[in-house]
Amino acid sequence: MPVKGALLQYWLYDDPTERVLSDVDLLIRPDDLGVAVERLEAAGYLRTRHPTVGGVVMETPFGLALDLHTQLFDSARYRMSTYDVFARSHEDRTLYGARVRVPSPLDVFAHLIGKFGSDHLDARATARLDEIARMASRLDIPPETVARHLVHSGMRRVSRYVLPLVRQTTGSTFARQVCDRLPSDPTGRALAAFATPVLATVSPDSRVGALMAHLLNESLPRGAHSGMRALVQQIRQE
Repeated sequence: MPVKGALLQYWLYDDPTERVLSDVDLLIRPDDLGVAVERLEAAGYLRTRHPTVGGVVMETPFGLALDLHTQLFDSARYRMSTYDVFARSHEDRTLYGARVRVPSPLDVFAHLIGKFGSDHLDARATARLDEIARMASRLDIPPETVARHLVHSGMRRVSRYVLPLVRQTTGSTFARQVCDRLPSDPTGRALAAFATPVLATVSPDSRVGALMAHLLNESLPRGAHSGMRALVQQIRQE
């Protein structure tokens, strides 16, 4: 399943070269990862030591790295099961001239919002906010349906942070409509309001930024869990 830039190049831009790729990201069911790596190695791809959570990075003959993910987010961050994402996808044979699974637009929208939050970004990331607005304009789905899916995906709080930034930066009325239909959550509203000025004053790779991103997880206990897992992974990589 193509995800991130490999998909958005063709979905959101009239000219795919407007969306520059640093690598190619594919989502693969965890049970299929071993077979996929074996077949790619047989075709001349080389496995690298570059770390990726729950996946494998490979050097390709085309000069771009191929990042094979078995999950869109760490299992403690949000609620986007790879198997659920595949279940909501559909088969496509024309987009790339090969058989792939294309994700539901709802999942693409949720992934963009969750990734913005998990990357600790703020209003300065205008290109990323514009991409969310572009995806919003592609959704032919009522805002209440989108809001329900964001809640189902564990993104009720990060959405309260990201969607107002999309509205502020791009003027997207749909972003505001979705945000207005999120269920009442006084704690989440307060956390989002607190995160906005804090993340605007720190760098994305700061520890404060990471802390704020985990606080925007589905709940405070889940945020503590995802924060501890991220800390353990960082220690192991060091």
